[in-house]
Amino acid sequence: MYFSAIKNVVVDIDGKGNKDVMKNLTAKAKISQALINNAGYYQTLAIRDGERPDQLSQRLYGTTSFHWTFLLLNPQIKNIWDDWPMGSSQLIEYCTNKYQYLVADTNTDLNNKFTIGETVTGSVSGATGIVKEVHVNMGYVTIEKTAGTFALTGETINGLTSTDSAVANFIKSQAYAPHHHVSDTTQAWVKRADAGTTAYTYIDYESAVVEQNRNIKVIQSQHIYTVVNQFRKVMGG
Repeated sequence: MYFSAIKNVVVDIDGKGNKDVMKNLTAKAKISQALINNAGYYQTLAIRDGERPDQLSQRLYGTTSFHWTFLLLNPQIKNIWDDWPMGSSQLIEYCTNKYQYLVADTNTDLNNKFTIGETVTGSVSGATGIVKEVHVNMGYVTIEKTAGTFALTGETINGLTSTDSAVANFIKSQAYAPHHHVSDTTQAWVKRADAGTTAYTYIDYESAVVEQNRNIKVIQSQHIYTVVNQFRKVMGG
């Protein structure tokens, strides 16, 4: 529905007569701005945990067909898959897919330890992987698994080339690695310490990003058909 209503325009992109047919997104920008500036058309509400755009459309308008209108009023939501607030289980799945490597979190000083690209093995599991990154300040090594399954806890990772080793607190998805550390008292970003700081994981970070979009503008139900018809007229010509 969203793009099907947008009128095509012919554009000579390079000025040499090579013309392409494109959607006229400038019209979309104009109507979106008009709606944003007219507070009488919309209200602000919170998306329920795990509620999809089509479900919110059903809740507000009695049909799933108007899910696309949320993009008109909320330019911060550029991508429904990445920017729409997720439920907790969906967020974990999203993060573990996005951050596909493993991390070995450790209290071992990683200065001058391990070589990027070298093979490491787990002392307990015998699993192997390739070192992708060494985060000295964050206290973890990123590993691309090549064989076996690293133990969640109790592993020491050993470098085959460097002969370096590090005792891992855990080995699991990079989604659980620290994006940064915060002070337990002030919650300010700080360097990792043995006490008084807490890891703010990539899951925490991604959750905070999408939570910023939980409160969104939506077209009031009594105006939805007026707006949809206006959109079709402007975009379809």
